Amino acid sequence: MKVFSAVLLASGLLVTTAVPAHAQRVSKVSGKALGNMCSASKSTALCDAYLAGVMDSEVWAKKYDSYADDAGAPVAFCVPTGETTTQVRGKLISWLHAHTDALTQPGGKAVYRALHEAYPCHAAASAPAEGQK
Repeated sequence: MKVFSAVLLASGLLVTTAVPAHAQRVSKVSGKALGNMCSASKSTALCDAYLAGVMDSEVWAKKYDSYADDAGAPVAFCVPTGETTTQVRGKLISWLHAHTDALTQPGGKAVYRALHEAYPCHAAASAPAEGQK
């Protein structure tokens, strides 16, 4: 029994030391599953909620960085305030059709890639502010 416990402990140490300290949990939703969810009328509300979560996380991560005196932290994308969820979803679906490699990637990665291309921050910074058009 002691030998079995020692082997189990040693294998557990190997597993825990093999994983990098920065590893993060990633959703099991694939780009393909996300594309299907966003394209089917019965599940657009789920797609919209997923997109809202990704967009919110980027905004709040940037705000957190600014609170931590890191205002120069890069931002992956900048969705204008006037952009509707339907417009964002449409751009994601179009992007997924053009980038089939993303269908096998995690859905969150596909969303970040799509929104990074569709809504680059330099374009948002040069756009006129609301009321100044």
